[in-house]
Parts: sequence; structure tokens; C-alpha cells
Amino acid sequence: MREGSGRGEGIAPDCQALLEQLPGATRIDRRLDGLWMAAPVLDVLAMAEQMHRLEARLSTMTGVALGSGETGIIYHYCLGAVPINIKTETRDRAIPSITPVTRAADWSEREISDLYGVRFTGHPNPTRLIRPPSLPPGFFRDTGGGGHRG
Repeated sequence: MREGSGRGEGIAPDCQALLEQLPGATRIDRRLDGLWMAAPVLDVLAMAEQMHRLEARLSTMTGVALGSGETGIIYHYCLGAVPINIKTETRDRAIPSITPVTRAADWSEREISDLYGVRFTGHPNPTRLIRPPSLPPGFFRDTGGGGHRG
């Protein structure tokens, strides 16, 4: 894709530069479906604070089971009409909670915790959201307690 094409075309160049300067950030790719960054060791609290300053809206978060036993976390933001998708990974099955910065992350983090067994450190209310407390966390993990294998 040529430079300047795609959904990220209308985004201010300084916004992209600010995101690429975050600790652990990588280059942002402009795609037809928005801006994408894959940054496995991204400082997610710094990211959330920067997105808050830019007045970007967190629309949702996605969890993806990785073969390493870790979980990929994709933060889906909208800045105006431009989707910004930032993918990172848990470390030791944990990642800092962005809920203290972005309240909209609360239920998404709790859902990902229920389904993938991720610990969102610093979450203000890490109670179960979907699955009963009697079941082990991590439906999409082979936890030895009835995790999904498909």
C-alpha cells in the first residue's frame, strides 16, 4: 500500500509520531482497516495515558491465545473516524490494567481475564464478569480444569 493511503490518512502525523515514541512501541502500519502497531513489550499504561491525551476512545479489547502460553491483547481505539489497533502481549500471563486511566477498559479486561486467565495488575475490581467463581479462569486455555481445547 502506498504511503498516505488507507483509513489512517486523516490522522495528524504528530499523533502517529507520539504513539511510536511510547516505551516499547514499534512502527505504525497504515492499512485499509486503520492504523496497526504490533509491540510485544509496549508500556500499556503510557499508551493509555497518551490515547487519553489525544482524546481517542477505547472501543474494545481483544484477547488472542498465543502458542507460548501468553495472550495477545489488542487495544482497539477510535480517533475521530480513524481506527487505531495496538497489539501487545502478556508477560508471565499478566499485564498492567489500563482501567485506572480508561474506565471503559473495565469489563473488557475482566472478560479477557475470565476467558484467557490473564492477570490485569492494578485493576480496581478484578472480580469475575462472565464465568462463575467455581470454574478456573482461562476458558480458552488448557488449565486442567475444563479449559476449551478447540
